Amino acid sequence: MRWAQNFYEIQDAVDENPDLRGRVLDLVDTDSIHGKALEGNGRTESLRDILSEFFEGQIGLEESFKAVSTELPQGKSPHAHDNRVFAKGWDERLVRTQASRFYNQAVLHALEEDGQESCFIPHSDEEDKDSSCTIRLAGDEAEVEVMLDRLERTYGQADYHGKVKIPEHPHCTHTIVPSSDS
Repeated sequence: MRWAQNFYEIQDAVDENPDLRGRVLDLVDTDSIHGKALEGNGRTESLRDILSEFFEGQIGLEESFKAVSTELPQGKSPHAHDNRVFAKGWDERLVRTQASRFYNQAVLHALEEDGQESCFIPHSDEEDKDSSCTIRLAGDEAEVEVMLDRLERTYGQADYHGKVKIPEHPHCTHTIVPSSDS
């Protein structure tokens, strides 16, 4: 089975792994997605559709950024005038965060169901050398249960704790793989 070794391999990994793609799509369809940019009529559903198209290989990463900008226009948001919500690049950050979140969450669920207790976070050629995820997680093993809890608390429950996770930030390029792939 192929696992993404970094963010830019996610689309290829799900393309080559139909079971994992199914897990990801189920999460995209059912899990909570939080954020002020998504508040308003149909905005969360539009993001779900865009993410599904991305994971199904119908659109690429750049196309997904453009789709978010077009289908979730800033001007139709109740927070349209909030520059913190709609800072430059908000569309890219939203897609990158949620694509990484759903992929890594699906991987962690797969590992958990397979009875694996640990996972590995490979270094990425694109990683930010000063980020907490690089310093504290990359190149090392972590507990599946701990990583899944941190990810789900942050992105599924909007419980923004201080524990380092994958993805840690919108431009996080780290992914989670089975320990045996290290």
